[in-house]
Amino acid sequence: MFSDGSEHSVPFLGYNSASAGGRRHEGGCLWKAFASRCLWTRAKSAATPELIGWPGIVILGQLTLQTSAWGFFLLLQYRGGIALPYELAAWAKANPHTVEWVSTQLATILAFLSTLLFSWGVRQSITLRLRGDGMTFAAFISFIHISARSLILNPRKLKFSLISLSIIILTGVQTAGWSALITPRAVVINTALIGHEIDLSSPLLEQMQNNDALTYCVLNATSGPSFMVGQTESGYAAVKGHLSFPATFTLMDQSFNLSTGGILPLTLSSLNASTWFFNATTIPATVRPAVDLPKGLGSSYSLNQQGFTADVSCQFQDPKEIPGLFFTNNTVRDWIDTQNLPFGISYSDLYSDILLAVPFLNSSVAYTLVDSPNYILMVACPSPDNYQLIFYADQGGIYRFMKTTVCTVSPKITNVDVRYSDAINTWTRPNAKAADVLAAPTLSALATLYEMVYFSQAIVSNSMGDKLSSLIAEVDGNTFTEDTTLRTTEEYIRGVTQFSASVFRACLSSNKDFLDALPSSMTVPTSGMYYSDTIGWLRASHVTFLELLPGTIVAFLTIYAVVVAVARHARDPKGDYFDPSDPMHLVAASAAGDLNNVFMGTKEKDIIAVEDVNVSLNTIPGRGPVLIHGTV
Repeated sequence: MFSDGSEHSVPFLGYNSASAGGRRHEGGCLWKAFASRCLWTRAKSAATPELIGWPGIVILGQLTLQTSAWGFFLLLQYRGGIALPYELAAWAKANPHTVEWVSTQLATILAFLSTLLFSWGVRQSITLRLRGDGMTFAAFISFIHISARSLILNPRKLKFSLISLSIIILTGVQTAGWSALITPRAVVINTALIGHEIDLSSPLLEQMQNNDALTYCVLNATSGPSFMVGQTESGYAAVKGHLSFPATFTLMDQSFNLSTGGILPLTLSSLNASTWFFNATTIPATVRPAVDLPKGLGSSYSLNQQGFTADVSCQFQDPKEIPGLFFTNNTVRDWIDTQNLPFGISYSDLYSDILLAVPFLNSSVAYTLVDSPNYILMVACPSPDNYQLIFYADQGGIYRFMKTTVCTVSPKITNVDVRYSDAINTWTRPNAKAADVLAAPTLSALATLYEMVYFSQAIVSNSMGDKLSSLIAEVDGNTFTEDTTLRTTEEYIRGVTQFSASVFRACLSSNKDFLDALPSSMTVPTSGMYYSDTIGWLRASHVTFLELLPGTIVAFLTIYAVVVAVARHARDPKGDYFDPSDPMHLVAASAAGDLNNVFMGTKEKDIIAVEDVNVSLNTIPGRGPVLIHGTV
């Protein structure tokens, strides 16, 4: 790589064939066949003992630095990341500037050591060559500049100029490379999670319809006070998400963002369910880490779970055209005059003569003020592949925008990606499959929708209608277009359907008798990843190794220069210590030598005239090292 620029020079501090006096043999090697085989032979025979001392220190130092750097890099690639102990990680997170300062100082020291070894190795190699056949004055000065990492700007010596520039860049960016490698940062350690949950698509659920626990969860899972608010809030949040607005709601002490997706929140520890369901104790943990979880400063996890939803399509319809649908309206005193009830109360009843698996779904009632008929009623009608929900609102009340809305609900079993953090986020994959309309999850969803409408009704208003009204107004203002009303109702029903499936799963999971009788064929596996937030070092992309290349190249050049110089000059005479980069050594050696008649001045023409002059280092007894004019 490095040469003195003469026509027959050998790369990087090697012999100059011209200055060798035309020698054909050197230690038994033909000069023209020198290259690698000859160099290796000489290195084994003579240079190995000479590596003891400064050559060994330089080589071992560079190898130690590079082994440490690449070893740490490969360890990160293999393990995926290394976390600091919890106490250190907490301290590092609280003191990021101090951590960065310490890391930068350490990186600077490591880069300095690499550069120091390079400079030392090159200087000693220069001295070895000077004690041998010497080198041209131009090469001598250029190598001194290179060892000191000084820029050479000489258009006549373009090679040396490029080499010096490369060395300056390589040694200069080492600090950045070391800093990028050793500075601890915020990292996430991933741990695999595995588990299982109840399969809502299992045909065995239909065979267990007479199971008391299953019947309770179908008819009464969401009727408790803990879920009444969630019934309407889940629909409201689903519509807000459809409108690209943020919204959260709480289910069983878990905060959901926009929708439950029909999943049961799976935790790594059991949950107390006694306040949510009758005759329940805990919801057992059915997910666990594949290995022990690291202690992190924060955590979150993600799972792929089975979900439940519905395709919903709504349209307005004339109630008179719906067969088997009936509506009555009476004042309370006219209806039962034996009870001492106040005047002005209306009793409205919407019912169907169609028989259903859940009997109460074919009748809906509401008590309202006579002069404020603000009610919404709902009944369900089955078909082979879906259910039709009929919503009826009085055309004199504030919910007249709903008219008579008929919504077709087609239940679906879905695959959901779930992220558990401060709030649970769900993303439903498109590969849904149809659910059995007579199975327990579908009937539970219908019961929940019915209870939502029923429990929303008050004497002067309906909370479901109020939420729908406010959501439609966000889009249409006061116009309430038919399209917005129908799309809003669809999203609302879809959100409540997903909510119902989450509660239904929780209800079944909290019943010990049901779980004890649950065969393994009625469960589906779930898997995911646990993310531990901490401070440490994380495996980066494979191109990150580029940050180690400058130091590696510097180490290679250092070792190459030392090995070549020692191998070629191992048998040359030794002398007193001489540092070619020390101005005092240069002045003293030049004054003691015979160079006084060689140099005529410092002008450019005078310097050009002596560029090819050969300079050697010798020792005069009693005077130490001297620079002499070698023979060419």
